[in-house]
Amino acid sequence: MFKEAYRRFCIFSLLILLVISAYPVVNGLRIAYISIVNGALKPEQYAKYVVPYMAICLALILFTAFQPLLLKLGRFALPAGLLISYIIFFLAELYFEGIKIHTTEMSLVDTSTLSIEELKDIPPDATVDIWQASLCIVSPSARERSVVFASRDRYYYVMANDSYKIHYYFISFILITMVCGLVYGMGRMILSGSKLKAKPLAMQGISTSLIVSLCIFANTTAFFRKAQPIQTPVASILTCMFFVALGAAVGIYAGSFLLLKKKWFGLGFPVLLSMSAVILMYIGEAAMMGGNLYRFGTGCFFAGLPVISLAPVDILVIILSGIATFLMLSRARKKENWPGKRITAVFLIICTMIAVSGIFLSFDPASAENDIYGCYEFDECIYMNPLSSFLARKESMPYVYYINEDFFITVNTKTGDTEKFEAHYEKTHVTEDEFSKLSEFRDDPFLFRIPDLSYYKERWLRAVFTHDDLQGYGLYQMDDEIWLVSLRGGRLWSIYRLVKTDKYDPADIERIAEAQDNKPEGLKRMTIRDVYDLSRLGEKLTHEDFEGFDGNEIGAGFYIMRCVYGAG
Repeated sequence: MFKEAYRRFCIFSLLILLVISAYPVVNGLRIAYISIVNGALKPEQYAKYVVPYMAICLALILFTAFQPLLLKLGRFALPAGLLISYIIFFLAELYFEGIKIHTTEMSLVDTSTLSIEELKDIPPDATVDIWQASLCIVSPSARERSVVFASRDRYYYVMANDSYKIHYYFISFILITMVCGLVYGMGRMILSGSKLKAKPLAMQGISTSLIVSLCIFANTTAFFRKAQPIQTPVASILTCMFFVALGAAVGIYAGSFLLLKKKWFGLGFPVLLSMSAVILMYIGEAAMMGGNLYRFGTGCFFAGLPVISLAPVDILVIILSGIATFLMLSRARKKENWPGKRITAVFLIICTMIAVSGIFLSFDPASAENDIYGCYEFDECIYMNPLSSFLARKESMPYVYYINEDFFITVNTKTGDTEKFEAHYEKTHVTEDEFSKLSEFRDDPFLFRIPDLSYYKERWLRAVFTHDDLQGYGLYQMDDEIWLVSLRGGRLWSIYRLVKTDKYDPADIERIAEAQDNKPEGLKRMTIRDVYDLSRLGEKLTHEDFEGFDGNEIGAGFYIMRCVYGAG
């Protein structure tokens, strides 16, 4: 009976791993095939998260698949299985890291500014560190130690050495150890029919699920880090929580094997292990950033201490991981039925929600091709040509700007006037002198008026809007800001920052623009006097009385529009 239950467990656990691993494994095999056939990949053929998760998943799947065979090794089954899994991981990882990517269509990037460098000799293909972790390599100190290539909307890094991978390998080692140990332990418990290991296995399951879910969340969101050494409050809090949870998970997992040991060892060793895990993560981060660390704020509490680089807040994170480990293990040692089925189930549900939320949050609208579609309002005038007498303020800008896949439409909400431009979409990297070279005022005293683009790390030309084959506007994305740039005679005229709005229905704007395009010629605008004359007709007023009129503003924000019923 137990053998049949064990057989079902092996099949079920293997299926679960295959489902979870589907994305990295399928894309990893695809990438490997393309690499073998063509010798190198095109930049767009690489899929995110393949490195290092393809190698991790391969090691876990093979361990689970050959678990019955490993059991024949007796007490050496788990050590031998882990050793083989580590070897499989490193061999697969080295292979995928060595895959080459064609760089012929890439642009070499100035690492200090993330702007395009010109006249550089770029090899036809190069080994590019295409780790998903490259999303985290955006700090200036890390970029200074790398060669950066740009392709479309992604950056690829070639680091000076492999020291930056220390904490990535460390996390991979933790994941493989925890998952393999959990699968092996559950299999042995089912095969033996004994429930003595149920409590330690529940603790191991909670720890493993926490690490897996947080790794998924970390890789899919990068904790919303910005390309700057001092992180935002959200990124800082999430990073600190990840470090604390990682250390606590390692400590609790280890402590689950020591529940019956003496207190000084059963608690002391896991606490030291949890704190050591966090310290090693900081060491890996420092290696990646040339001795620096991400900072979570300003002031002495967040500033690095001499020699060790750790800030007081980092030391607090290390201590908190030890405290969390101590509290969880102390409760487990005191309460015979803790954590129990209910608490274990709640933890598993929470971990699942964390992982799923990370996946959903990774579908960032800013990365989609149609992310710029929609309605916008004027927010701020960033630049106005000195020759212009117009002062752009919110109260003087009654416009709604609408962008769809074909057109760019501006609508004056007071007069109803519309302008339509053909939209030509692209995603081209922008250099720091993009606007200064378009301005006829490149010398003092007007140079200071042109915005300094060095403050923006993600700079893109997203679209060009033309009318009668002449460029009217350029749409730029500066980090998370959208700029509408007006050109006159090929020269910079104005830069407006726009913000998205949901106050207008795109369908209404499209109908207004279509009506404007198809309106009969010779119509006149309705004035206040016309309204007065029409109102005096009273019950004698007919549809024919509105013939010949267009629409016009009547009072502040009020319109009388001529509508043709029954037409379309």
